[in-house]
Amino acid sequence: MHALIAAVRTGLLDMRGDLRRFLLLVVCLAVGTALIAGVSFVGATITRAIDLDAAELMGGDLELSRADRWATEDELAQLAQFGKISTILDTNLRAQTDDRDAFADLIAIGDTYPLLGTVQSPQLKDSEAVFEFLAERDGVFGALVDPLLLDQLNIKVGDEFALGGTTFQARGLLLRLPDGPVRGYRLGLTTLISTDGLQKVSDRSSPLPGLGNWFRYKLLLENRDRESAKVELENIFGATGWTVRSARDGLGPMVRYYDQFMRFLVIVGLGSLLIGGVSVWTGMQAYIAERANVIAVMRSMGANRSRIFIHFLSQVAMLATIGVAIGLTIGLGTAIALLPVIGEAIGVNLRPSTQLQPALVAAGGGFLTAFAFSYIPLQQAQSIRPVLLFRSKGLSALPLNWQALLKPLQILPVILSIIAFVGLAYAMTGDMALVAAFGTASALSAIILQLFVRFIRSGLTRLPQPSAKILRRALNAISGAGSNASVVVVAVGMAIAMLVVVMVLQGNLRQEFLGASAFDVPTLVAADLFPDEVEMLEEMEQQSSKITQLVSTPMLRGALVQINGEPVESVRTRGPEATFLLSGEVPLTYRAKLPGSSKIVEGEWWPSDYQGPGLVSLHQSLRSGLNVKIGDTLTFALFGELETFKIASFRDYSWQGGIDFLATFSPGNIELYPATLFVSVTAASGSEGAVERELASTLRDVRFIAIGDTLKQITGALSQLSVAASLVGGLAVGNGLLVLIGSLATGRQQREADTLITRVLGATRWTVVSTALLQYLILAAIAALPATLIGVGLGWLISLVMLDVDFTLDPNTLGIVLVLSVFTTTLLGATTILRAASARPGPLLRET
Repeated sequence: MHALIAAVRTGLLDMRGDLRRFLLLVVCLAVGTALIAGVSFVGATITRAIDLDAAELMGGDLELSRADRWATEDELAQLAQFGKISTILDTNLRAQTDDRDAFADLIAIGDTYPLLGTVQSPQLKDSEAVFEFLAERDGVFGALVDPLLLDQLNIKVGDEFALGGTTFQARGLLLRLPDGPVRGYRLGLTTLISTDGLQKVSDRSSPLPGLGNWFRYKLLLENRDRESAKVELENIFGATGWTVRSARDGLGPMVRYYDQFMRFLVIVGLGSLLIGGVSVWTGMQAYIAERANVIAVMRSMGANRSRIFIHFLSQVAMLATIGVAIGLTIGLGTAIALLPVIGEAIGVNLRPSTQLQPALVAAGGGFLTAFAFSYIPLQQAQSIRPVLLFRSKGLSALPLNWQALLKPLQILPVILSIIAFVGLAYAMTGDMALVAAFGTASALSAIILQLFVRFIRSGLTRLPQPSAKILRRALNAISGAGSNASVVVVAVGMAIAMLVVVMVLQGNLRQEFLGASAFDVPTLVAADLFPDEVEMLEEMEQQSSKITQLVSTPMLRGALVQINGEPVESVRTRGPEATFLLSGEVPLTYRAKLPGSSKIVEGEWWPSDYQGPGLVSLHQSLRSGLNVKIGDTLTFALFGELETFKIASFRDYSWQGGIDFLATFSPGNIELYPATLFVSVTAASGSEGAVERELASTLRDVRFIAIGDTLKQITGALSQLSVAASLVGGLAVGNGLLVLIGSLATGRQQREADTLITRVLGATRWTVVSTALLQYLILAAIAALPATLIGVGLGWLISLVMLDVDFTLDPNTLGIVLVLSVFTTTLLGATTILRAASARPGPLLRET
C-alpha cells in the first residue's frame, strides 16, 4: 500500500508543471459530462413527475373520451366496476355581454369532479364542492372564469354574461384545474360550469369548424394496476370509438417534442464523451511520447511496468476528476435552473429533487471515458525500456505492441470498460437499440477512418515523386515512417463526423419544431363568411399596414357515410379524430395547394391545376382511426347527394398555424356545392387590439374570435426548444473544434525537431511553413471525406429511426462546417512548428 501511495504521489507531483497542456482534455470531458448529467436529471424529473404523479395530473388514473356522445347506461355500469367516475364535457362557445364577446373554452363538470386535487379559485372555499358552488341560484347557474374573460367582457365577479345564448353568473376566478396539464393547449378562455348548467344552454354549437364536443370520463381505479386496467379498458371500449388515455398520453405533442429533444441531447452527450475520449487519447499519447526519456530513467532506476502504469493512471484520474466535477456542477446546476421553464412549457410542475442516478451515470461515463481512451497510451508507457535513452529522445509517437495488448490480463480492462459503459449508457437512455447503434457506429467510424488513411498512405508511397518541392515534402511527411497521419486523421475525422451528425440532427429538429410554429400565427379567425365580406377584408388589408396576412378557405359541411362502399355504421373507429369525423355533418374544405402548416406523411398532394376524379387528403390519425390506406375510397353526403373520393395522401398539420380540417378535397365537382368562407387574419405585432376593433366596426354581423394568444404560447415553447437545440449543437461544435486542436499535439516535439533539422540543412522559413500548411490541408481533406459520409449517414439513420423526424440536409451549412474544420486543422497544424520555424536553430537544438 505504501508503494502504491508513493507511486500516486510521484505521478501527481510529476504533472504539476504540465497542467496547462491538459486544459483541452479537461474541457472536453467536462462538456460531455455536463450534457449527460443535465439530460439525465431533466429526463428523470419529467419521468418522475409524469409516472409518480400521473393520477394527480390526470385527475384520476385513466381517462376515456370520445367526440360524439355521452356514455350509455351499460357503458357507465362497466366503468363503475373499475372504480370511481367523474364526468366532464369540453367544448367551445361564445361568451357575450350587451356590447362585447369572447371565445370560451368551456368545461362542464359532473357532481364528483374532481376525483383528485382541487379547483383553485379565491371565491371557492376549501370545504365547498365546486359542483354545488356552480349550482343554480335565483334561476341562474354559476361559472368560474379565466380572469382575462372578465377583462374582455368588461365585467367583474358577480356580474352576469351569456354562454351560447343562456345567462350565467361569473361567481369566481378560475386560477387552476387539477387536470389542466393533460388538457393540452385549448383555444379560448377557460370557463367552468356544471353539467346541470350545460343542459340549460340553448346553442351548444361551436363557432369554429373542427372544434366539437369532447365527452370525457375520469376514472380513479380501485385495487387495480394502471397499465393492466388501461389494456382491459381498451379491449372493452376501444372497438366502440372510445379513446383510453394515461397522463403521459394526455400531455400531447409537447411531450413528444421534449422526448425528441432529450434524445438529441443524449446523442450529443454520448458523442461529446466520445470525442472527449479522443482528446484523452491524443493528449495522453503526446504527453507520454514527450515523457519517454523520463520513463526510461524511471525504468533504469528500478521502476517496473506496474509502477509506470500507476504513475500515469494517477494523472489521468486527477484530470478526469477535475473534468467530471466541473461537468457535474455545470450540468446539474443548469438543469435545476431550467426545470421551471421546461415544466411551464409542458404544463407539469417539475420540482427539483435529490436524484443520485443522473449524477452517478454522468460521473461514471466521464471516468470510464478517461480510463478507456487512456489505456492504450498507458500500455505504450509500460513498453518503454531504458535503452531508449541511447537511441532516441522519445519525441515521436511510440509503437504499440498489439500482441501484448491482446493477452487476457491486458485486454480484460478494455472489455470491462466497454461492458460498464454500455450499462451506464443504457441506464441513461433506457434504449438498448440506441446504445448498441451508437457503439457500433463509433467503432465502425474509427475503423473506417483508420483503414482509409492506411489506404491513402499506401497509395502515396506508390505514386511518383512530384516535381514541386513543397508538395513532395508534404506528401513524404504524411507517408513516411514516424508520421502522425493516422492519429490526426482518426481524431480529426471523428470530430468532423460528430460535427456533421450534430449539424444534421440540429437542422432536422429545428425543422420539426419550427415547422410547427415558424409560420405567421393568425390573430383572429371567423367562420361562415360570404364572398362580399371577404372582399371587404381584402380591401382593408390593402389599405391598412396593421393587417399582415389574410387567408380565406372555402368551407362546407358534409357527413361521411361510406368507406370503400361499406356503411360507416359498421366501422370501428380508433381515436377522437375518427370519432369526430363520423359524428355527423362536420366542416370540410377543398384546396388546390398544400397549406404551409401541413406536411405530407404518405402519398402525394394533387397538382395545383388538378381537374380529375375527386381526391381527398386526410389527417394522419385517420389512417389507423378509420383503418384506411392510400387508394381507399370515402363517400360523403353533401347537401343530400353522394360524392366518392379516393384517398390520395395522409398529412400532419400543426394547428398552431390556425384551424385546419380533418378532410381536404381536391378542386373539381365539390366546388359546385354551396360553401361559405373561413378566414384567418394576422395582425402586425402590437396592433392586435386595433385590428380587432376595426374588424368589429366594419363587419358588425361577423364575430371574429381571438386565438393568437393561445397559439403564441405553443409557438413560444417550440421556439425555446429550437433555440436550445441550436445552443447545444453549437456547444458540441465547439467541443469538436477543441478536439481538433488537441489531436494536433501528438508528435509536436518530433515535428519541431524535424523542422530544426530542415532549417539547419538550409530550408527557408517560408518553405517549412508552406510545407506544414499543405501537409495538414491534405490530412484534413483525407479526414473530411469519409467523415462527411459517415456523419451524413448517421444523421439520416438517427433522424428517421431514433428521433422520428424528417431528414433534410442543408448543403450550405454542411459546406461551412467542413470548410471551418479543414481550415482549423490546417492552420493549427502549421502553428505546431511555428516556434521552430521562426526561431534560431541553435538555442532550440540545445533545449532539445
